[in-house]
Amino acid sequence: MFSRHRSSKSGYQMMQVMRFAVEEINNSTTLLPSVSLGYEIFDHCSDANNFPSVLSFISNNGSIKPKEKLNNYQPKVIALTGPYGSTPTITIAPLITMDLIPLVNYGASSYVLSNKLKYPSFVRTIPCNKNLIEMIIHIIQWFGWNWVAFLGSQDDYSSDGLKLFNEYISNTGICLAYQESLSLNANYSLTLQKIDMLKINVIVVFALPQYASKIIKAAIANNIQDKVWIASQSWAMDQQLPREPGIGKIGTVIGITERLLSEPGFNEFVYKDRRTTDVNHNEESDIQSTSKMCNQVCDYCTLLTPEEVINENPTLSFAIYAAIYTIAHALHKVLRCDMNECRKNTAVKPYMLLGEIKKLDFPLNGRQVKYDDNYDSTISYAVVLWQTDVNPPQFEMVGTYDTYPEVTFTINNSLLPWHNNGSVPFSNCSAECKEGFSRQPESFHSCCFTCKKCPRNSYVDHSRKYGSGHSHLDI
Repeated sequence: MFSRHRSSKSGYQMMQVMRFAVEEINNSTTLLPSVSLGYEIFDHCSDANNFPSVLSFISNNGSIKPKEKLNNYQPKVIALTGPYGSTPTITIAPLITMDLIPLVNYGASSYVLSNKLKYPSFVRTIPCNKNLIEMIIHIIQWFGWNWVAFLGSQDDYSSDGLKLFNEYISNTGICLAYQESLSLNANYSLTLQKIDMLKINVIVVFALPQYASKIIKAAIANNIQDKVWIASQSWAMDQQLPREPGIGKIGTVIGITERLLSEPGFNEFVYKDRRTTDVNHNEESDIQSTSKMCNQVCDYCTLLTPEEVINENPTLSFAIYAAIYTIAHALHKVLRCDMNECRKNTAVKPYMLLGEIKKLDFPLNGRQVKYDDNYDSTISYAVVLWQTDVNPPQFEMVGTYDTYPEVTFTINNSLLPWHNNGSVPFSNCSAECKEGFSRQPESFHSCCFTCKKCPRNSYVDHSRKYGSGHSHLDI
């Protein structure tokens, strides 16, 4: 019941978080007493190659009946979680959600998935792009910037973010001076040179990690200095880029990520799992080994040390953990469990779980897990500062943004040792006019203007948009 992204350290760590949550739930004497969760894990090979696993999940004894009545529909699984990424999720979600199978997702933030007419059973434990873009705008406004660039990748995640950014900055006084959606073979150097020529000092990089890596490495190679880089959640906690030689010269990197929460017992679980894996790998045949390892087939995984797994990017760990617990809590309600047992003779249908998920409100490791009408979860963001001048690099939390129990946003300015001699960098098209001067528009962008001395017996009308123009004062 879990679909993950490519086989890698990150993917393996995410899988271990899921397995840890299942084991913890199965060992609980109160959440699902006398009931054990089982799972099947399929690797996400590509957007198109996902379909065999999806069809297997939604089938019943190898067949799928179109327009089956919900009360008669009993697919192979009662819920799914994953996959990682907006494009893979948008590709498969219609097949899963048309029959109201809960797709509890930890890694697809595209706002279009909040549309319940199209994706009626899509649930997510990760914030959606709407929240992320609102957070980025809060940061830009907090420091008084209005002249910014937006770089993305050519995928659903970035295109969704750019569309929302353009929509939400209207009437804020923020001007999008440059925007581009980059392919992997784009001319990154040329893009950064254009941004530099336009004197843009704040760059939002709303892109998948492989694109963000190319952008940052190109900035280092082209000696792009003293910028502010706002990193979207997908790469804000990247473990490799902060170690890149020359990273300190490009300026200040501010990342937005979910408030990181530890999962007590996870480290011990990884060490225990690795000891079991090592014994099986060394002493038994491949068939016996995969049996002992819950049928994990992963040659690369045996090469990973526990420390590599534990120290991998933790951005999505809580979202995965919360996704599994969401399914378990919903199942607790459907099976009408008490402290001692569950009514196991209840025929559990996927739509029953979905109905209970909407009503959930439970604490989990210091966070409250609950969902709104779009099945989007409560938000708890952190603003992190990349500290690249220490070894190993650190991510220091300098701000927070929460939507529960109320909306709050704050940044501790004293924790930001700006690259610009400690003062907030300037990223405005024009400096604000002094007293006695009024704005005169200079270009298409409202942020760009010259300052003209006001005629005698006149004043600047600040009630007009952006305070431009002047009015006469009769004496």
